[in-house]
Amino acid sequence: MGIRSFFNKLLGKRDSILPCIHSHECPYEYEKEPERDIEGMPFANGDRRSCPEYGHICPEFMEDFGLTVEELNIRAAIHCGGLMDYFVQEGTVTKDSQVYIEVMKKYKEMTEKYPMNKYPQYY
Repeated sequence: MGIRSFFNKLLGKRDSILPCIHSHECPYEYEKEPERDIEGMPFANGDRRSCPEYGHICPEFMEDFGLTVEELNIRAAIHCGGLMDYFVQEGTVTKDSQVYIEVMKKYKEMTEKYPMNKYPQYY
């Protein structure tokens, strides 16, 4: 349990308060906060810490999962690279597009540095 969660429970506050609840803007969208990339957070159906927009647990709670900023970046690169082939099949992205090339370069780098058989926590 993260420190924030511990104190929220101690004070009788709900764990489900998301930072976007009042502003209706995600402070963790990549453009605003690239270090806490939401794509690196796990999915947890029904968890009150889940983002209503993206489905991932909000990066506000990364410490609850024992994740660091570096781990979020690794997980995000692997997650996004894994989605690229789906986007190509869907027709939203082409293999010669700049976004595909950049994402897949990072994906290849991360999967070589952190292979699944040694680092399953990133997949």
